[in-house]
Amino acid sequence: MQILPVFGGPPTPRSLWWLTGFMLGTECLAQLSDHGWFGDLDLRGLMISYGAFWDFLFPPGVVDQTLYPGQSYMMFITHALLHAGTIHVLMNAVIFIALGKTLALYFGLRLTLMTMLLGAVCSGITFGLLATTAAPMVGASGVVFALIGMWLQTSRAEAVRMGRSARSASVVIISLIVLHIFMDIFMGGQIAWQAHLGGFVMGYFIIPWFVGRDRLPT
Repeated sequence: MQILPVFGGPPTPRSLWWLTGFMLGTECLAQLSDHGWFGDLDLRGLMISYGAFWDFLFPPGVVDQTLYPGQSYMMFITHALLHAGTIHVLMNAVIFIALGKTLALYFGLRLTLMTMLLGAVCSGITFGLLATTAAPMVGASGVVFALIGMWLQTSRAEAVRMGRSARSASVVIISLIVLHIFMDIFMGGQIAWQAHLGGFVMGYFIIPWFVGRDRLPT
């Protein structure tokens, strides 16, 4: 499946612009706070405290240490809207809106938004199950990997339907493992690979069944 240009061709759905703008805007406000624009107010700290995924609040329902009612549930979504720096948010935002537009025009906006939502939730669940850390987890990477998984699965279905050779799931997974090794080295061990895994499994293996393999586009 060819990735469509964000600023060319059919218009990008407005809701994707709003989501991308929100991610960029929250990081911008956090950086302004980091540089003292809001005085003693630590806006990034507040965002992290209230919106990050905290492993000690997993499984959901833990309430004795929450800052507001429902935090142990809301963090499965809110963590995807926060980021830890410029490179982090830009990498996620670019892939998010490019693949989001492409998939929305192929499958419709509703399924694409559902993929994003389930990608965020599944990435949080996988992180909670596999990670043991006191550090907060933030970022839309799990959502991005859900979109990548859906895009790769659709591209594979297209290749099979048109009689071309297609990458097997094992090749895709091995490639992603190698990619994560380099990412881990480049980012000093600061990537939440568990969240990436959860998002990818949702997008590559589960979401296509909501579509039906006979309805995958050509």
